[in-house]
Amino acid sequence: MKEKSKKLRSGFLTDLSDSYFFKRKNIITLTGDINGLFFDSKDKNHISLEQIINSELKSKFNIVRLDISSGISFYDKETEDETIRICESTDGYYTPNKRITALKKMISESQHHPLSALVLLSGMVEAFARVRKLEAKIKPLCIVIQYAGALFTAGDYSKLSDIDKQCLISFLGLTNSPLFRNSPEIVILINSVRSEINQKILALPHSTHIEIDLPNYDERENFTNLFIKENKKAGFEGKKNDFIEDTAGLSINNIKDILEVSARRNKKITKSAVVEEVNTILQAQLGDIIRIKRPSHTPKDIVGYKETGKIITDVFERCNDPETAIAAILVSGPNGSGKTFQLEAFAAESSRVVVELAGIRGSYFGETDKFFELLRWHISTYGKILILVDEAHTAFGSVHASQTHQTEQRLAGNIIKMMGNPQYLGKVLWGLMTSRPDELDPDIKSRAPVQIPIFDLEGKERKAFLIEMFKRKKIEINMMNIESILSETNYYSARDYRNFVAEVLALRKKTKDITPLEVLSGWQASKAIKLERQFQEIIAAQHCSYPTLLPEKYRKMSDNDLMKLSDELKMKLY
Repeated sequence: MKEKSKKLRSGFLTDLSDSYFFKRKNIITLTGDINGLFFDSKDKNHISLEQIINSELKSKFNIVRLDISSGISFYDKETEDETIRICESTDGYYTPNKRITALKKMISESQHHPLSALVLLSGMVEAFARVRKLEAKIKPLCIVIQYAGALFTAGDYSKLSDIDKQCLISFLGLTNSPLFRNSPEIVILINSVRSEINQKILALPHSTHIEIDLPNYDERENFTNLFIKENKKAGFEGKKNDFIEDTAGLSINNIKDILEVSARRNKKITKSAVVEEVNTILQAQLGDIIRIKRPSHTPKDIVGYKETGKIITDVFERCNDPETAIAAILVSGPNGSGKTFQLEAFAAESSRVVVELAGIRGSYFGETDKFFELLRWHISTYGKILILVDEAHTAFGSVHASQTHQTEQRLAGNIIKMMGNPQYLGKVLWGLMTSRPDELDPDIKSRAPVQIPIFDLEGKERKAFLIEMFKRKKIEINMMNIESILSETNYYSARDYRNFVAEVLALRKKTKDITPLEVLSGWQASKAIKLERQFQEIIAAQHCSYPTLLPEKYRKMSDNDLMKLSDELKMKLY
C-alpha cells in the first residue's frame, strides 16, 4: 500500500522539492490544474491544492497565505502564533501583548489592500532573517500567493496602473534582494496560466515555473476506486476501465461530479456523458473553438477510396513510432468530398482521441499566449491524439504576410513550433484539412510531408457509393434507373449525395412510393459552387504526394498544365 501511495504522489510536489533543494529556486510559479484535487497519502483522501501544499510543507515551513481579496492569512493557529512570535518578540521568545495586537491588526487591515500586504510580508522576511541569527533552527517562511496573475499583472511598466506598478516593484524589491535570494524563505505563486503573471518575476534567475498536469490514468483509477467503494450506487454502462480512459482531460473534481450524479440518480454513466463533460470543461476554458470527439464510425463505413485508405492507414501506423512519425498530414479536396469523415474514421481505428479546432483565428485576439498555453496543457494530458483543423488555410494567419496582425502571427508561430516539437512526434498528429491548400502558410505546409488529395468518386466506385447510400437507409432502388440517376448527379459531392438521400426520406413520409429518380425531377443539389469545386479539385491535384491517387485526367498533365488550368479557372472565378 505504501508503494502504491508513493506512485500516486502528485508529480508537481517532487518538482517543487527538487527546484527548492537542488536548484536553489525560491520563487516557484504553479500553473495548470490548480483547482484540482490531489491524493494525500497521509489521510488517504483527496484534497485541494492549497491543502496538499500545507500538508506537505507545514512540517518544514511556516506557511503564510496571501490573495488580493482576503489579504494575509494562515492555515492554522499554531503557524500564526509562531510567525507573530518571530516577527514581534523582543528577545526571540517573549512577545508583548501590545505588539501581538498591533501585528494582528495590520494583518487584518491587509484585506483588499495588496500593497500594504506586500509591505507587511517584506517586514516578515526581514524579521525571519534577523531571528535566524539568534535561533538557527526556526522554520523558514513560505509565502503562498493565490491568483498571482491578478496581483502581478502581465505587461510593461507603461501598461500597468499605478497600484499594479507599485505592487510589482514592491514584490521585485523584496524577492530580488540579497536578503531574500540567499535565505531559505520561499514564495509560491499560484495562477491558472503562466502568461497572466508579469514576465519580470518569471525572468528572475531564482524563479522557476512548474505546470501541474491533469491526473494521469493511475490517479484517475485510484480516485474512481475510492469513490465507488464508498458509493455503491455509482456505476458504468460499459467497463470501468473505459470510463477511466475516457476521462482523460478531466480533473478529479470533474470526475467526482460525474460519479456523484451517477450515485445520486442511481444511473449508469455513459460514454457520451463523459465526452460531453470533457467538452463542457474545454469550452469553458478555451471557448467553442475546441471540441473532443470519439468517432463511432470506422474505415469499414467508407465506401470506395481504397488506395487513399491504405495510405492513411500507413500514416497512422508509422505514427506509432517516434522514429518514423510525421507531425502533420495535409488532406485537401473540394468542399463536401468527405475529408473530415475519413480522417475521423481512421483515427477511431487507431484509438486516437480526436481534438477538433475551428475558428481559432481572431477568436482570442489579445489572449493568444493564454490560449496557446491552455491548448498545449490540455493536449499533453491525452494519449495519442489527432488534431483536426478544418479549412486550415483560414484557421491560421501567415507568419510572413504583412497584412497579418501581430497577434495572429504569434499564434501561427506557436502552432508551427508545436508541430515541429520532437516531443510530440508520434503522440500528436495534426490533420490539416482544406479546400485551398495553396493559401496555407508555407511553414505550416512544410510540416506535412504527406499530402493526400480526396476527389469525388468516379466510375464504378461512384456507382457503388450511391447504391450503398440507399442501402444503408433501406431505400429500394430500381437498378434500371441507376445510370440515369448518376447522369443527373454527375457533379454531386459525397455531401450532396447524403442530402439527396435525406430528401428522398423526407418526401417518402408524404408519398410512400416515390422513387429517387422522381425526386430528382423536382429537386437537385445546387450548382452554385460547381466552378469553385472544379478549381479546388485542381489545387488538390497540385498538392499530392501520391500520383496514384490522382484521377486519370490529371495523371497525364504536367505541373505547368495544372498551373495553367488553375489560373484559367481563377480568372473566371475572381
